Amino acid sequence: MKLRSEEMRQVCYHHPALLGVDGFSKDDLEKPLIVVISNAGQSHPGSFHLDWLVEQALIGVREAGGTPFKYTITDVCDGISQGHDGMNYVLASREYIASMIEIYIQSHRFDGAVLISSCDKSLPAAMIAAARLKDEIPVLILPGGSSDIGTCYLMSGSIGPASAQVASGILPREELAFIQRHAIPCVGACQFMGTASTMQVMAESLGLASPTSALTPANSHYILQSARKAGNLVMKLLNEGLKSRDILSQGAFRNAVAVHQATGGSTNALLHLPAIAQAAGINFDVSLFDSLGQKVPYLANIHTAGEYSSRQFWYAGGVPRILSLLKDSTHLDLEALTASGKTVGRNLEEVLSSEFFKLGEGYLSNYTTIDGSRRLTREDVVRNPDDPRNNYGSIAILKGNLAPRGSVFKYSACDPAMYEHMGKAVVYDREEDAYQAIVHQEVEEGSVVFVRYEGPRGSGMPELYYTAAAIVGLEKYRKSIALVTDGRFSGASAGPVIGHVSPEAFSGGPIALVENGDLVEVSLKRRALNLVGINGQLKPPEEIATIVEKRKARWQPRVPKYTTGALGIYCQLATSGMEGAYIQSQEQNT
Repeated sequence: MKLRSEEMRQVCYHHPALLGVDGFSKDDLEKPLIVVISNAGQSHPGSFHLDWLVEQALIGVREAGGTPFKYTITDVCDGISQGHDGMNYVLASREYIASMIEIYIQSHRFDGAVLISSCDKSLPAAMIAAARLKDEIPVLILPGGSSDIGTCYLMSGSIGPASAQVASGILPREELAFIQRHAIPCVGACQFMGTASTMQVMAESLGLASPTSALTPANSHYILQSARKAGNLVMKLLNEGLKSRDILSQGAFRNAVAVHQATGGSTNALLHLPAIAQAAGINFDVSLFDSLGQKVPYLANIHTAGEYSSRQFWYAGGVPRILSLLKDSTHLDLEALTASGKTVGRNLEEVLSSEFFKLGEGYLSNYTTIDGSRRLTREDVVRNPDDPRNNYGSIAILKGNLAPRGSVFKYSACDPAMYEHMGKAVVYDREEDAYQAIVHQEVEEGSVVFVRYEGPRGSGMPELYYTAAAIVGLEKYRKSIALVTDGRFSGASAGPVIGHVSPEAFSGGPIALVENGDLVEVSLKRRALNLVGINGQLKPPEEIATIVEKRKARWQPRVPKYTTGALGIYCQLATSGMEGAYIQSQEQNT
């Protein structure tokens, strides 16, 4: 086996001299060189502990005969970026983290990589990098695990609705302070099925992470064992010649979508999976989420759409439990290859014959149900297919004259009363204005609130978590108003919210042409998002089309909000939200 690092040493005479300064010997540098790249840092609870995992992965590489190197790219925190323009940078950071991983590996010619991450943008960035390097080296993803629940079943997702209730004068500020102090007790990804938890689940479902590794308790010895194993395993993949191209197949993406729909995953997966597929050269259409979702039973009872935590999901069996419950359906490709070097089906057989399910259910019995009436069981957290939460998945793609290329509706986190809704449009061009109107209860019940110019090219596609949380946090709005945007939502978001509307307003999409008082229809049954009336009055489709054409003729493009720096690049080159919002050359984007 010819190593990339060996080829480099034949032409780069500085290599031993420069690395010898840190104690690397000639013998060290003649072994396979494996880089362990993490997002360790002090940016959030999902990054604080990653150096513990790095150290174990380094040991695992050495045990298996390689020479490990430690590199770090700290990520930003979606939570800390809430409520200000810092949120505009968060999705763009995915592209830059992926690029830095690619740059490190390609410029220093490493032979393999372990990528360690916990959270929202760094995990998809790692998977995008793995996809870009599909023909180069073996890459193993190691998820950073899950945090535990706070006191009284508080979670980090409890903070947003509580803050809206404080702003509306419903909740005392002291109660919010209590929640802030006690909702997050330890390291790990946020405890609900938000984007961080979803992307850990996606890494394992795609086969890029080892079986059982997604959402492992982040402060447990189990995750340290998983990290050591990752160091061993990347060397095994190198010796067997397995690379990401062997793993990232059509079947792998189908498996990921099926698991996503069964678990009620974050809508941000509809940004990240297309970006990973594009980097891997795989043809992927987000409509698979809807078509497959209508066949996959929704099984997981996990906050925010459910009751329990992501750590409790791991105790209930995690991804292998979902696979075991779906294995007899036609929804999975059990022959898809994974980072273990084995198929999905073979991995599942090994998990089923191990003590994994037994130990997890034992931990579950340490908890009580939400109402405190009895001990928690696996079926409380993950239902059986014959008793699902529903039989038709968790996410729908809505299209219509307001979203010709689609929009995303996570109906599993919405009250069924809002599955079909018609109301007057209330239009805002900034999220901040919409949020203030909602928390001060200035929006009429029955309205459809629009927040636009928040798409990838308009503002970097920030998430509208606080505004969505305000709707859910206020009883009068929870079942009465819908929120529609060309931006996106947090994995913590719930309620009647529709995002990723494409084309976006900045590009002249129909959402830019909506006016206050227009009558708007949201229909889950018909998968529709349409402008159906003017000034609160229904109009025939032909008349609506004529009015929209006249508005389009008057519409003027906006001056770009960002023209320089990281967001200047991203906003110029990003694809639409329904395509994955990844950076693409201007030639490809036209």
